[in-house]
Amino acid sequence: VQGVGILATTPLWAELASTVACGQPVGFLIPRGADHHGFEPSLADRGRLDAASLVVANGGGLEGGLEDTLAATPTPIHSIVGNAADPHIWLDPISVAEALPALASALIDHAGLNPADIEACRLDLDARLRSLDEDVQGLLSTIPASRRSFVTDHAMLGRFADRYHLGVFGTVLESHSSMAEPSAHDLEALAEEMSEQGVAVIAIEEAGHDDDSRRLAERTGATIVEIPLRLGPEGSPTGTYEGMLRILAERLDDALRG
Repeated sequence: VQGVGILATTPLWAELASTVACGQPVGFLIPRGADHHGFEPSLADRGRLDAASLVVANGGGLEGGLEDTLAATPTPIHSIVGNAADPHIWLDPISVAEALPALASALIDHAGLNPADIEACRLDLDARLRSLDEDVQGLLSTIPASRRSFVTDHAMLGRFADRYHLGVFGTVLESHSSMAEPSAHDLEALAEEMSEQGVAVIAIEEAGHDDDSRRLAERTGATIVEIPLRLGPEGSPTGTYEGMLRILAERLDDALRG
């Protein structure tokens, strides 16, 4: 059957790949809400991987616990970001749109899908992503210059900040992975810099490892804002890519405006 056996590492890339594939079902390995960085595959997951016709991976080290398994599978793997320094490409919808032609080619080559159909579905998604980008740009562009910087719990919002002209002043964890640990000295230095520069917002991932971020907020009087970085439960406001990105932007906007 056409398109059977397309698999993505994350629910978000499963949604986007399915949309490019004109609604063909795309499974995913990392469950909704699970930490991308810490997920370890089961034996059954390995079997699903090996039986798939194509695996769509984010890449860039995001799926740390899956890397050995992905390297060992005979199934073709389409990696969205390759070895980019920051794997959080989905937080910039224009970068996502620019990644779609290569994804479409992989779907045509390995899943036997019709090229004309795929191109039409890709263009439709491209237009929706550009519209989403305009909406987020419009929302965030009017935040005053003095309020456009914030601290994050790990290095996850660099692409979002670059796209929307915001400033990541510092990170609690000096890492793109949510699995790292900061030192007391690093936190104290960051607290002093925040106070000196008037940075008053700390953005943390929903359901993240946030003890250090909360201590930093207590020390500086900064506001903590919880933002979604992954798809929420199906049917929830953050259950789709567009819903997640809009809510991320709205929460950050509210916090920065104070």
